[in-house]
Amino acid sequence: MAEPRLAIRTCSRGVVMTSSALPGDAGTELERCQRQADEVTEIMLDNFGKVLERDGKLTELEQRSDQLLDMSSAFSKTTKTLAQKKRWENMRCRIYLGLVVGAVLLILLIVLLAIFLPQSSGGSSAPQAEGAASGSRN
Repeated sequence: MAEPRLAIRTCSRGVVMTSSALPGDAGTELERCQRQADEVTEIMLDNFGKVLERDGKLTELEQRSDQLLDMSSAFSKTTKTLAQKKRWENMRCRIYLGLVVGAVLLILLIVLLAIFLPQSSGGSSAPQAEGAASGSRN
């Protein structure tokens, strides 16, 4: 019969274990290590796939942010142009309104002068006519 031997093994978590190992246990130990290696390989491949997926998403996000930056620059230029256009339109409306108010005031002044000027000149000529008429009566 084979003698049991004292073996030192390292597990996947880094813990050192001691046990007695029989020569027949070497195959099961090798299988266990192979399974652990396969699990680690599977986890690493899964992590690598996630990294690639994340990289693709980051690239897409960067492209979208560049597009948004371009769109915001175009929007800013458009708003400045539109604001300037509206300012000039507002100024033009104020000028037209001022001209209309000025024209109305001018027409009102002309009408008032036409109404009151003949009366005041007619009123001053009327006493002269009355004075001439009363002088001829005497």
